[in-house]
Amino acid sequence: MVNILEPKARPCEEDWFYLLSSTTLIENNLLLGVGAMYHSLIQVLTAAKLIGRISGATISELEEKLGISRRSVYRILDALEELRYPYFKDEEHGNRYRLQDPGRPTSWWLPLPSVSFDLEDRVLLDFLFESAARDPALSQTVRKLREKLSLVGAAAGYAFAPKKSGAGETKPAAVLLKSSVASKASSPTVEQYFKILIEAATQRHTCEVSYESRESGDVKTYPINPLALFESEGGLYCYVVVPRHGSIIILALERIRELKTLDLVFTPPTGFDAEKRLADPFGIVQEESFSVLLYFSEEQAPYVRDRAWPDSYCFEELTNGKLSMSFETAGFFGLKRWILSWGVDVEVVKPEWLRKSVIEEIQGVSELYQTKE
Repeated sequence: MVNILEPKARPCEEDWFYLLSSTTLIENNLLLGVGAMYHSLIQVLTAAKLIGRISGATISELEEKLGISRRSVYRILDALEELRYPYFKDEEHGNRYRLQDPGRPTSWWLPLPSVSFDLEDRVLLDFLFESAARDPALSQTVRKLREKLSLVGAAAGYAFAPKKSGAGETKPAAVLLKSSVASKASSPTVEQYFKILIEAATQRHTCEVSYESRESGDVKTYPINPLALFESEGGLYCYVVVPRHGSIIILALERIRELKTLDLVFTPPTGFDAEKRLADPFGIVQEESFSVLLYFSEEQAPYVRDRAWPDSYCFEELTNGKLSMSFETAGFFGLKRWILSWGVDVEVVKPEWLRKSVIEEIQGVSELYQTKE
């Protein structure tokens, strides 16, 4: 059985915004603002584009491409029906949703509402491009993305600042900058591995990796399930599950020697949250969580207190002018390095084992710099 919607007049722009202000696409019947409205609009248009292909699209494909739940996909389809989008469900060919006239999908297509860039938008876009391109492993990918988005900017009357100026031209001075970081060395293979892992993490495909241990230098080959990639201190890393023992580890892309995708699909571990794991200010090397109490000098207290710390971090001004800072962290290595960078302006009060570790480090540095007779 084939259910076909009766084609009607093509929707106008007012129809789109009427739809976006209705409860069809807004969770819990709440209007979430202009940002959510445009996001919903993009989802509707993307779904329409997918259905408009010759092959159409299944519910599962729409879930994957739109990055939403099955329930939300059906809401998108309800929205398209409200907009009189001429699609039908082809039950004879795998329940695929198709356009009535797949040979002319663009005859119905309505472009996004016009978008303009103000000065703040332009400065921020250039900053984001320049910042991302500082990582050698991402520079070529960012350059290609910049070229693609330049067409979008041109349509909106904005030309992205060129990466390099032509002969005799001076590149405009940037007004929003990022301080330099000694990035890790990159190579074409790192860029290749980056692309493979991005696709594998998105499609949930198992990979086989040959990885060189930093400690021993040995190269071992084993399967991994890539979960999420991230950048830290100029290097690219990936959270992966090692199926043979189920643990989540971090791989540095520059230590990968070989990588290939396997014809296996995996399910991410329940409760894994990459953003939560990376929310700790003291680095990506995580151990058991522990409580910390630090005292900062009166002179340095303002610089410490005014940083953007997690909400769980507590500060208290002491009677002697010092600043008390208490928090929980799992980043021992990063925390210890950060404490040592403050020199005499910080004292570790708790835990005692961290205090002793810092003392030992200071004593070791002192011995290193002692004048030899």
